[in-house]
Amino acid sequence: MNSLFSKKGRLSFYVIILLAIYSCKKDGSVDEENESLQAVTFNISGFSNAATPFKTASKASSKASSNVSTAQNYVEGKLYFWSFNSKTLEPDIAYQVGVKPSISFTKGEMLNQVPNDFPNSTYAFEDYASGSAVSIVGAKEIFLKFHIDGVSQITQFGFDTGSSNTGPKDFELYYSLDEGVTYVELSKNNQFGANGGTNNPKNSYIYHLSDKNIRGVQLWFKLIPKAGTRAEESVFNPTSGAIRFDNIRLLGMAPSSQVGSPINKLHYFLFHKDKPELVVTGVVGYDEASSLTLSLAKGKYSICFVANESTKDLLIPEKPTLSSFYVGNTFANASASIFGYVGELEVIDGTTESQISLKRLFSQVKLEFTDAVDLSVISKIGISQQHDPFFYAPFNPQLANPILDQTDIDITADFNANKQLIFNQFMGVNPIDIPLKYTIVVYSSTGVLRTFQLESTLKNNMQLVFRGNLLDQSSSTGKFQISKQMDWGGQKEGEF
Repeated sequence: MNSLFSKKGRLSFYVIILLAIYSCKKDGSVDEENESLQAVTFNISGFSNAATPFKTASKASSKASSNVSTAQNYVEGKLYFWSFNSKTLEPDIAYQVGVKPSISFTKGEMLNQVPNDFPNSTYAFEDYASGSAVSIVGAKEIFLKFHIDGVSQITQFGFDTGSSNTGPKDFELYYSLDEGVTYVELSKNNQFGANGGTNNPKNSYIYHLSDKNIRGVQLWFKLIPKAGTRAEESVFNPTSGAIRFDNIRLLGMAPSSQVGSPINKLHYFLFHKDKPELVVTGVVGYDEASSLTLSLAKGKYSICFVANESTKDLLIPEKPTLSSFYVGNTFANASASIFGYVGELEVIDGTTESQISLKRLFSQVKLEFTDAVDLSVISKIGISQQHDPFFYAPFNPQLANPILDQTDIDITADFNANKQLIFNQFMGVNPIDIPLKYTIVVYSSTGVLRTFQLESTLKNNMQLVFRGNLLDQSSSTGKFQISKQMDWGGQKEGEF
């Protein structure tokens, strides 16, 4: 009896283990022994339409022509960006795949030294958390080299920096378009704040370059550290003093297909209509997205494909069902180019291909400033949405809004040279116009210059243009002219 009981106990144990393994299969998995699978290839198009105007447009595109295609084909964004949070010299954003920027320095007689020290940093920037910086000890000269072939305009160069007690508290900055043969002075004196400060305080520098006519293949920056004005207890040591850099970025106007985005993903969601437990989901990179083959059980599906080219992931439920599925985007992810497809699919014997054509799930909002006065007093413009965050629930129009988004857009640029700004508003698919409302805050270096609101109605795949004086104080509602264009789907214009 003991032997029989032991055998039965072991058998029960193995059955329990097998059941546990089966129950841990991911959602949407199919028992291949009991279910006939059909390979279906999805041929996906629509990526080439992803023209993504980003932040502020160039003076050339705003002054030379009112043709919207100019703003659509060339966008301003981060061509290169380093957060150094990976503790490497690998950039977070690179303008062209396969062409990377570089950082090097000279130390004494040693040339082309590559920094390899990445200490912890408290220098956060926009949506990038503080993490690490790059530190360079004893540098005589520091070089940052960028490939800019195909860029129509370089608009801004910036970074955060600090130094040790014995490190430099000032620097000279130059740029070269002939790979270092000659250099042009950009800024001779760049004194750190608070009389040089103490150990590694944050000093932020932004250089507006729109009027420099910087074009070519290579753009090099040369930085020469200097002792600078210092606190009494701080003595400059040019051989052992350290300087650190974080959030190095180069902004410019380039074809939207080439401006670097760290996220290029295609998400797919297939919900079996007769088997609610059968949900097939996944994500692939853009390099794999034009042709995607999935093994599917026979039956009818509700399907959704969503392409995201931006700096942030989309807002999507972790374990979606047909009724709970939605797609959203944070307002601060204002450069996001999001395309999608929703449809039905029936998988039967012989089903081998399905054509998927992606359509815009966003609209473009543009502010054009008609001020005749100098706008150089403006240091920043903040934009916040006053309407509820938009989301797209294609299979359940009655779904309660699941999005909690309190992010804002902050834009720092040379508004005197670039008298317009552009951002993308995620809409999903809306067959009718829906109301939207924004609060605009205009800042100088010392405080708020003006606060006003803009409102209109809009649906996806449209361009909404507000046109008016940015510094007009006569009305808190702006007096911006409004226009909507339907060439995307269209244009709507208004005034402020």
